Amino acid sequence: PSLLQIRMGDVSTVKSVEAEKSVEGVDAATIGETLEAVDIPRQSLLDVVMSRARDLQLLEKIQRVVIAGKFKKSGDNGEGTREAVDETVRQVQSQDEDEGEITGIFFGLPGCFLCILEGPQRLVIGTLRALQEPGNKAQGQLSSLHLFSSIQDAPGRSFPCYASRILQFPKIEAQVPDKETVVTLIPDISINLQRFGMELGKVSGAEREHLLDAVKVKHGEHLPRVEDVMGLCSSPDVMSLEEFFDLYYSPNRCLGGPLDSEVSWPLPPSLTY
Repeated sequence: PSLLQIRMGDVSTVKSVEAEKSVEGVDAATIGETLEAVDIPRQSLLDVVMSRARDLQLLEKIQRVVIAGKFKKSGDNGEGTREAVDETVRQVQSQDEDEGEITGIFFGLPGCFLCILEGPQRLVIGTLRALQEPGNKAQGQLSSLHLFSSIQDAPGRSFPCYASRILQFPKIEAQVPDKETVVTLIPDISINLQRFGMELGKVSGAEREHLLDAVKVKHGEHLPRVEDVMGLCSSPDVMSLEEFFDLYYSPNRCLGGPLDSEVSWPLPPSLTY
């Protein structure tokens, strides 16, 4: 080897020896502090999900429910129930500390009503509970109240606001569907209501009010048949609102006691680490 190669090798050897000596003289704490100083911050999975939600403007978790009920008087057009539901929605919103909003629509039909509500879970569930209270005006108007569907994590709102209208239709007898028809009929009703809500979001002001008043003429295809709503309210396969709360919020009362998986005695021993 040439003199230059030998000298380069000697220099490399000297430098490595000096580096080993410098490392031996540094304690572990200093090395840890140095590594922390050069550590690159990394986003957690939650940070990534929240960032994606902000980009999509999903700032709150939306629950969407579709409810319906039959009036005590068969000839009732639903004006009293409409006032009760409107008042309940306003009251629940006014009491919310986070100033949340409920959107959706209430349709009064001959002998029954149909309503879709969207908003934060605390507001939607709070509205449903308020409608069940004995002192609520709706209790004096309704013979039954049913939950058609509930989605706890909807991708977004379909309606730009909350509104209510009374629709005039000929009085028709209920057509109670079979179990197979119920499974397809309820999603169809919900989807058509959401489509109307999206159409409603395309306009504003006086034009929106006009569209609500003329919904039968301009968007009649999005309205369910009265006999279908009446039939679903009379079907044993459709859950009542009381059954919904018993099953999902008070299972002990619904099932007659705690589940076997919730009963454990004696208590399991503490974990030893």
